[in-house]
Amino acid sequence: MTATAIHRTDLLPTAMNAGKAAAVRELLRAWRRAAQAVAADQWTRFFRDGGFRKNLSAAQEAAVPGVAAAKAEVGAARLQMVRYQVVGTLSSFLANRQNEFAELVTQHEAFDDRTRHMLHVVNKAEAWFDLHRDVFMPDTGEPVPDAVRDLARRIMRHVLGRHRRPSFARVNMVIDRRQATLAEARCASAFPLWLRLGTLERGRRIEIPLRTHPYFERRAGQRCQTVQVNEDRDGRISVGVVTDVSAPFAAQRAAYTPLRDDLAIDFGLSTLIATDAGDRMGRGALEHLERLDRRITRIARHRQKAGLKVRSRRYDQAVQQLRGWLRTEINRILNRLVYLHRPAHLTVERLDFRMPGLSRRMNRLLTNCGRGVLRAKLQDLEERYGVTHTEVNAAYSSQACSHCGWVERANRRSQSEFRCRCCGRRIHADVNAARNLGARRSCPVMGNPRRRRRAVLGEALRRFAERKPCHPPEAARRSPGRGSRGEPGGPGSRDGPGITLPSAHPQHLVARSATQ
Repeated sequence: MTATAIHRTDLLPTAMNAGKAAAVRELLRAWRRAAQAVAADQWTRFFRDGGFRKNLSAAQEAAVPGVAAAKAEVGAARLQMVRYQVVGTLSSFLANRQNEFAELVTQHEAFDDRTRHMLHVVNKAEAWFDLHRDVFMPDTGEPVPDAVRDLARRIMRHVLGRHRRPSFARVNMVIDRRQATLAEARCASAFPLWLRLGTLERGRRIEIPLRTHPYFERRAGQRCQTVQVNEDRDGRISVGVVTDVSAPFAAQRAAYTPLRDDLAIDFGLSTLIATDAGDRMGRGALEHLERLDRRITRIARHRQKAGLKVRSRRYDQAVQQLRGWLRTEINRILNRLVYLHRPAHLTVERLDFRMPGLSRRMNRLLTNCGRGVLRAKLQDLEERYGVTHTEVNAAYSSQACSHCGWVERANRRSQSEFRCRCCGRRIHADVNAARNLGARRSCPVMGNPRRRRRAVLGEALRRFAERKPCHPPEAARRSPGRGSRGEPGGPGSRDGPGITLPSAHPQHLVARSATQ
């Protein structure tokens, strides 16, 4: 754990009168206009100079008309806060695109190994558009050729074109102690915290009372002077109080004693989370999601038939209920697993919350929300207890036998039933998938979430071919013709895979599984 500062933010509702609320909203509108002007300038600097700039001189600010107008409206101090917030958001957006660039280069089969290595070096140096800076290869010291630099630039433009740039039209304010001071109440008893906030009117500051809650009061750590002022879509204003929890988390990490090295986790919707230890938690998740899906789909269909936009207060409330439930369930289950097993490391799959029985809208909402919630919770566990995590490739994990390694679609007969057609092993399908994920952690091919499905299948079949011939247990053996229940025979039967002899199975099996 190398993080030096860990922060948590608690949103506290306010109790302002109409005059104070109008002053805050006026400041928020000016803040958003300044953020849009700064973002436009930063994007120009990124494509022209190859990077963002947090600090600018007065002459550089005056040279950009939009930034100069924003400085005159919000002031120099607030403009600097806006620039730091905008640059942080854009840098985060660019880091995600950098990961997509690496994934695209890794999976593209047209690049040779040397070109792929050069593209990764350019990507790591973030030198896609910085033509004035030379990029050198770490092994030979030679500069990357211009042709490869041009290829990297075109790939990055393609990656950026697949996503919308961050919009700062509804950005909230992050204000430090120069314009916001948080203090405890001196006389008032109903509101224990008060925020003193500067307004656009020169020399005027307003006092904003804040309502606390038990969860915030139990938060251990040192309260920071930087606060957030947020406005939701319904117009409600809240204040985010930031707490430095580095010291409490360090004490929790020191007191945490792992009982096992690794715990593999498989995510799904019929069973929300299953582990290689046999845990199956969140087994009623699919029924609850189907009810929410029917409600969200009904609201969207009704508004579309009426010729209205899908977004409405009822629709937003239903989506917020879905996100809140998903966040609560994932956090609750992962906390429970850490409490029960106390692992030192978690092995998880490359998450993709989808279910054929749900609507496309619900699958899209689950995918977008589920990934963010899971990664935020995994980061919280690492910061709080030092429990690290690794993402592995989930391809064919539900079709492969965790005992013998045989891969076949017919192994998984239903959502919950898994029976290997090679060794006859019976196990719950989600637990079997979790054990496959745990075994892939140390594999450079199947453990790499960016490898293609074909490569994962080839590695699984290669490992299976190197094993000793497996024989089904006594209860699972069948006659050479049909099984004991009239089902297709297993290995060695006339209609089965036919892998009893080691010399007969590799080419036969690869050809058969590659078509599934």
